[in-house]
Amino acid sequence: MTTQITAAELRGTPLPVHRSGDGYDAAEVDAFLARAAEALEDDGSLTLDDVHAALFTTVRRRGYDVDVVDDLLDRLADALRRPPHVPRHAAAPVLTAADLRAVHLPGAPLLAAGYVREDVDALLRGAACALAPCGAGGPGLTAQDVRAATLRSTRRGGYDVEAADDLLDRAARALAELGG
Repeated sequence: MTTQITAAELRGTPLPVHRSGDGYDAAEVDAFLARAAEALEDDGSLTLDDVHAALFTTVRRRGYDVDVVDDLLDRLADALRRPPHVPRHAAAPVLTAADLRAVHLPGAPLLAAGYVREDVDALLRGAACALAPCGAGGPGLTAQDVRAATLRSTRRGGYDVEAADDLLDRAARALAELGG
């Protein structure tokens, strides 16, 4: 659930190249991501307006997959909308394993990117197992596991990003209080 995207992620996320068909100019995308990563590391001077203003030339061959780049920029914008390390539900009651098993997250808004449901569900199952033993449910996760998880995004049938992030922040807090 990496809402606060890191400079390392911006540098290390592989971007698929289209051999034919339209894609974003790779050099322009690489230059923007390098500048964004540097700003995140050095001074935090990257703004939401910078991300929204990013425009890339569309090329016919050897360009980066448009949807993958757009999803990465969406994650970057989401991270910039939210202050770092401030969970929305900092004062909310600590979650239990039963809470995590019973939760029903809303779907992503129409035409908006959301998290792949299977990724979020797996994290919630792992957190629930850590909070109350699951037997054959597999090993439970730690708070760090939840915070460090990277969730894939989708434009079809995913969970609402903000609702999932909030719930996973609360799950991580419950695990941290448990010592995990």
